[in-house]
Amino acid sequence: MAGPQTVWGIDVGKSAFKAVRLRAAGDGVEVVSTDYIEHSKIMSQQDADPDALWSSALEKFLAKNDITNDKIVIGVPGAQTLARFSKLPPVENKKKIPDIVRYEADQQIPFDMDEVVWDYQVFEAEGNPDVEVGIFAIKRELIRDHLVHFDSQGIEAHAVQAAPLAAFNAMHFDGLVGEKATVIVDIGTESTDLIIGTESSLWTRSIQLGGNNFTEALVKAFKLSFSKAETLKRTAATSKYARQIFQAMRPVFADLVQELQRSVGYYTATHRDVDIGKVYGMGNAFKLPGLQKYIKQNLQLDLIKIDNYTKIRIPSNEGSAGDASNYSVAYGLALQGFNLGKVTSNLLPPEIALASAWKKKRPFLAAAAACLLLTAGVVWFRGMTDRKTLEANSGQPPTVTEDSAWGTILNPPDLPPRPYGKLISAAASSLKSQYGRLNSQGSAEIKKAETIEKLLANRTVWIKVLSAIHAALPAPSDEIQATTDADEYVQAIKTAGLSRDKRNEIFIQSFSSKYEPDIDSATIIEGDYSEESIKIYEKKGGEKRPGFIVELRGYAPHQKLGGTQAKEKGLFVNNEFVRTLRKTGRIPGQGFFINRIGLTVAQEHQPGGGGGKGRQGRGRGGTPPPAQAGPKTKDPITGEIADDDYHFYIMIEVVLADLPEEKQK
Repeated sequence: MAGPQTVWGIDVGKSAFKAVRLRAAGDGVEVVSTDYIEHSKIMSQQDADPDALWSSALEKFLAKNDITNDKIVIGVPGAQTLARFSKLPPVENKKKIPDIVRYEADQQIPFDMDEVVWDYQVFEAEGNPDVEVGIFAIKRELIRDHLVHFDSQGIEAHAVQAAPLAAFNAMHFDGLVGEKATVIVDIGTESTDLIIGTESSLWTRSIQLGGNNFTEALVKAFKLSFSKAETLKRTAATSKYARQIFQAMRPVFADLVQELQRSVGYYTATHRDVDIGKVYGMGNAFKLPGLQKYIKQNLQLDLIKIDNYTKIRIPSNEGSAGDASNYSVAYGLALQGFNLGKVTSNLLPPEIALASAWKKKRPFLAAAAACLLLTAGVVWFRGMTDRKTLEANSGQPPTVTEDSAWGTILNPPDLPPRPYGKLISAAASSLKSQYGRLNSQGSAEIKKAETIEKLLANRTVWIKVLSAIHAALPAPSDEIQATTDADEYVQAIKTAGLSRDKRNEIFIQSFSSKYEPDIDSATIIEGDYSEESIKIYEKKGGEKRPGFIVELRGYAPHQKLGGTQAKEKGLFVNNEFVRTLRKTGRIPGQGFFINRIGLTVAQEHQPGGGGGKGRQGRGRGGTPPPAQAGPKTKDPITGEIADDDYHFYIMIEVVLADLPEEKQK
C-alpha cells in the first residue's frame, strides 16, 4: 500500500471533535487510536463562542497526540458543500471527460467559478456505456474559515472531503455497499446527510433538520432553556418521561421522515433500474426513543443502526460510549489518506496544496539549485572562454544555445566589435527560434480556449431553450393542477376518480445535451412519428450551423383511446408535447430555433412485465439503449402499478441561429 504509515481523519462537528488514526496493515488498515472531544457548548447556541470551542478542542487533541509524521485529512459539513450529479453524453475518447466536466460544472454551480473550490468524481459500471459524474464544490470563504483553525495550530491538511462522501467511503470500504442501493441516514447537530450509493454510483442530499430541532421541540414543549432541553434529550432513553418526550419531538420526527420519503422517492424515480437494499443510521440522534422504529415504519425499509464495523474495531472504552457511527466520517477521511476511498475528490484549495508541496520541497530545491548554478557557471565560463579563443582564430559564426541566449545578451563578454556582433546575432537567432517553437505549441491550447469561449457565449440561450421545453408541456387536469404537495395530489386524484390515462401528464426523467459545430452533418434524427420531416429549415449551401442535440427521456401514463400499443399511446406525447414544442421553440429573435424532433418509444410496459421495442433516434455519439424490462414498477407518489406507462425518448435539434425568414419546407 502506497502512502504514509499512519493517517488521521479529523471531523469537527458542532457538538464534538472526532478523530481516527489508521495504520497500514497488510492490504487493509487497523485503528491505532481514536479521539472524541465533546465541546462544552454546542457551537450553534446563542451564547457559544465557536472560535474558542475550535481552539480548545484542537489544543486538547494536540496535547494528547503527536501528529508530526502523520498525514491529515479533514472533513467539512455536507450542508456547506454543493453536490450535483449528471449523466454525460456518450464519449468515445475518455480524455475529453475533464473538459466536458469543466463545462458542466460552470453550468451546474450557481456561483462564479472564482468563488468556489470544486472537484469531481466519475462513476462507471462495468459493461454499461453510461458515464455519470458527481460535481462537488464549496465556497472559498467557507473552506478558508474552516481551515484557518487548523492552520493556527500548525496542522497542515493533505486533503479535504465533504462529510457525506467520507461516510460513503467508510461504508463502501467496510463492505456495506453492494449492488443494491444502500441508504445512509447520518443525523448531525444542524442537518441530516442522506447518502444513497451502489458499487458504481452515488447520490447525496443535505436535509436542514438535525439534533438541534429535537432540542428546540423540547424547549417549546416543556418551557426549558436550551442546555436543559439538550440534557433531557440525551437522557430520554432512560427517562421515566420517555413517552412524553417522544410526543413532544414527534412533529420533528414527521418532518424528517417526510423529507427522507421525498428524497428516496426522487431517487427511485430517477434511478428506476436500482433497487433499494438496506438503510443504515448514524449519529447520536438514533438513541432517541422511538426514532429508529418511526423511520423504519414510515419508510417501509429495514433500518439498521451502525454499532461497529467489520474491517476495523472502534475501542468500546473511548469516545461517546464507543458508538462506532460517531466515527464514520473520520474513518472515511482516514481511508482517503491511504487512497482506499471509492470517492477521491479533494476540496483542498489548489493554492494551499501548492504552497504545502513547495514547502516540503524547498530544502531539496535549494540544494539542487545551488549545484545547478555552480555547474552552469563553470560550463558557461569555460564555454565563453573557448568560444572567444575559437572566434579569434576562425571566421566561423559562434553558436549560442537557447539556454544561454538571454545570458549572452544581458551580460555579453568583452570581445572585439566583429566577434561581438556575431555573438549577439547568434543569440538573437536562437531566441527567435525558441519563440517560434513556443508559439506553435500554444496553438492547440488557443483553439481549445476559443471553443470553450463559444460555448460560454451561448449559455444564456439555455434558459430560453428550457423555457421553450417547459412551456410545451401540457397542463395537468384541473383537479390536480392546484395541488402543492404529494398528499394533496393523491387526494385530488382519489376525489376526482382520475385514472392514470386521464391525467394529461408527461414526466421528464432525464435531460442531456451535446454540442455540435456542424449540427446538420453530425446527426441523423429518426422517430416513430416522422416529426423530423415536417417543417424543417434546411441549411443554405455549404454553411455550417452550430447547435446542440438535446436528448429527453420520460414517460406518460396517458393512453390514447385506452390503447395498449406504443404507437397509439404515443400519440398523446406527440400531439400534446412535440407539436407544441415546435411552436414554443420557434419564436423569432431568440438566438436559436428548434429544427428536427424525433419521438421514439423507449420501453413498452405490458401487464405482468415485458418490454416492446421501438426505433431509436441516433446521433454520432450513439443513443442510450432502451430501458430494461423487469418486475412490476410502481408510481413513486401514488403507489399505482405503472408498467403500462408510455416510456419515450425525444431527440431535439437546437440550431444556434435566429429563425430564418424564408418559407418553411
